[in-house]
Amino acid sequence: MKSKIIYLLIGQKGSGKSFVGTLMEKEYGIKFIRVEDWAKKIKKDRDVNNETYLKQVFEEIENGIRDSLTDKDKIVFESTGLTEYFDIMLESLRRGFQVTTIGVYADSTTCLKRVKSRDQNIHINVSDDQVLMINNQVRERNFETDFLIINENTSEKELINEIANNIEWTNDK
Repeated sequence: MKSKIIYLLIGQKGSGKSFVGTLMEKEYGIKFIRVEDWAKKIKKDRDVNNETYLKQVFEEIENGIRDSLTDKDKIVFESTGLTEYFDIMLESLRRGFQVTTIGVYADSTTCLKRVKSRDQNIHINVSDDQVLMINNQVRERNFETDFLIINENTSEKELINEIANNIEWTNDK
């Protein structure tokens, strides 16, 4: 059994992945890694779909996750789950760690509304058109996850209970 656990939140922009990750840290002491910080550092003036940028981002994320696990037993981070570079990173992490994927879902209208109202200092700034394009790609990909959290008209307490069930299942694995 692999002793280090990674919880990977996957979903559309605005679905509430960061919120769920923050709850996991606050309620259960599982370090939430804001990988967008790493992506923002290397983005420069490149488009979010630039292949070189995407490759660099997922390499940076994997290295950062591995470094974070040197002194932590459990961490959580987030991704939209798109691109071949995500797949390469995920496959590599699964070779060394127990990875539990958790889908975070909210409908498209809610996602766009959340993206428009969130703090742009902690997220990569993208246009409405880019959000719609990315979220459409996420829906089309339909990444199969170990769990699904519906973050639509869900109270914080309900989310905390759902997270607890996911953590309990992972610990029993």
